[in-house]
Amino acid sequence: MKKSSILSTKAMAEIGIFAALGYVLDFLAGTYSKGLFVNGGSIGIALICVYIISFRRGIIAGTITGLIMGLLDIADGFYSIADNWNVVLAQVLLDYVVAYPAAGFGAGLFRKLVVSSKNKSQLISYASLGCVFGGLLKLLMHFLSGYLFWGEYPAWEEFINQPALYSFLYNGAYMLPCIVLSTIVIDLVGAYQPQLLIDYNSSFFRKNNSNKEAN
Repeated sequence: MKKSSILSTKAMAEIGIFAALGYVLDFLAGTYSKGLFVNGGSIGIALICVYIISFRRGIIAGTITGLIMGLLDIADGFYSIADNWNVVLAQVLLDYVVAYPAAGFGAGLFRKLVVSSKNKSQLISYASLGCVFGGLLKLLMHFLSGYLFWGEYPAWEEFINQPALYSFLYNGAYMLPCIVLSTIVIDLVGAYQPQLLIDYNSSFFRKNNSNKEAN
């Protein structure tokens, strides 16, 4: 009897590769964004690695990829301002352990729509929705962290003294550009290299190959 598994060896290899690539992209983004976001955060396209795996392999794989990226970020050093260890733990969980996996979960919800797309236009549209939804879930995690744990120590406290507003503005300032840039990259991938988002066994390629043969 053939053993079944949630993730194949190939899928696990892809998770490892894209998680490592995502970490590198995140590190590079943090290098040039450090002066802009003193309490953490950066503008970059590391999210594309989570999105690609989420569309290729589904929610579980996308979530695991995000989790690995978050853990690698922690290993490299994390931002925290609280003195109480349990507050630090809760904040780190939201910002690092939950945030990237949330993006993978959100994008993965759109996988069936992406792989069943009838043409590239549909594929790009569904992938864009997945990217935006996943990115907004990640933004929500950072917003909650900022509101709950960073609000009384805002970097811009001379201008803003409302935790919710501060958290939205601070985290939105880097997350919204990240979502836009990552979505654009994924759209370009979908337009020119769709096999990176969905494998050749998907209905998308079967339909398109049938149309070519019919013509």
